[in-house]
Amino acid sequence: MTEPCAVTNESGDRYKAILLRSQQQHRLVGVHWELTYRCNEKCTHCYLDVLPPGAKVPGELTTEEAKRVIDELAELGAMTITFSGGEIFVRQDFFEIAAYARKRGFAVRLYTNGILIKPEVADRIAALRPVAIELSIYGADAATHDGITKVPGSFDLTVRAARLLKERGIKVTLKAPIMRENWDQIDAMRALAAEVGAGWQYDITIVPKHTGDRTPLKHRPSDTQLLNVFRHELGPDSWHLVPYREDYRFCGIGLTSLTIGPYGEIFSCVGARVSAGNVREQPLAAIWRRSPVWQELTSLTLGNLPVCATCELRQYCVRCHGTAAFEDGDMLGCSSVAYREARLRRQALQEKGAN
Repeated sequence: MTEPCAVTNESGDRYKAILLRSQQQHRLVGVHWELTYRCNEKCTHCYLDVLPPGAKVPGELTTEEAKRVIDELAELGAMTITFSGGEIFVRQDFFEIAAYARKRGFAVRLYTNGILIKPEVADRIAALRPVAIELSIYGADAATHDGITKVPGSFDLTVRAARLLKERGIKVTLKAPIMRENWDQIDAMRALAAEVGAGWQYDITIVPKHTGDRTPLKHRPSDTQLLNVFRHELGPDSWHLVPYREDYRFCGIGLTSLTIGPYGEIFSCVGARVSAGNVREQPLAAIWRRSPVWQELTSLTLGNLPVCATCELRQYCVRCHGTAAFEDGDMLGCSSVAYREARLRRQALQEKGAN
């Protein structure tokens, strides 16, 4: 089968041009929507305080409220919605919400652990024609993966989901956070993705819970482990040094996207989680156009980050403003974990001859 919604170079360039104009105009393009904090896994590194899958959560946006928000997003001209959780498929109304988003013309991406995806569920997903589905994986074998999720058999179910989705022509990506438990399994996880016909990506980001609980940080790789990851994955041709420009941004926070929480809260992004308002209290358009949060966040350029502007590691840094705020108490100050990663990244690149 052919993959739905395939993106050509021409359409990709067109999208980049739209995104650039949207950034300049503070136009909403993409939405990350956490539909629920309920989950059927108990991942020990998760940044959310997840609830059991069958928990009664009267505060979650109802089906009709979700549809109203989709209408408001359409009126604002947004183009894409990424549905995530928790676990999206524990919501009984997920397909009704997602189908409505597709009816309103949104490109839809799904984040899921996949363990509820049986053949009949895969058929319903295929009918949505999502842009892509990203499945979380935590190791190349059941012992490692299930040790993180605390759900025996979850590894086999996630791999089964990847196969079922690929059989239906859906673009699938296996994505893994790199942790102490799996840092040496990158090649094996990449091979697993290739075996099932999926894309592959990894992320070194492990952050505290959004409540401030730092327990997940025990999973961060040690300096030696992370350095070995960088030695393996990075090279002079795969890393583009951050330029020194006062208007340079480490990310697009506040420009063209927002995050919706399960209870209607509007956040700047998943990482920073700065609240801009709640859709139960005011229209989404008013939050997007009038909240002072966006103006404050769009000023987060290199020239307005005095510590970063003079840091000798800035060319190797992948900074998250939210992590700086959560871990170090200052969104404008140095992010200690970003500094650590930049130091190790520079070492790995210099060992390979990068200037």
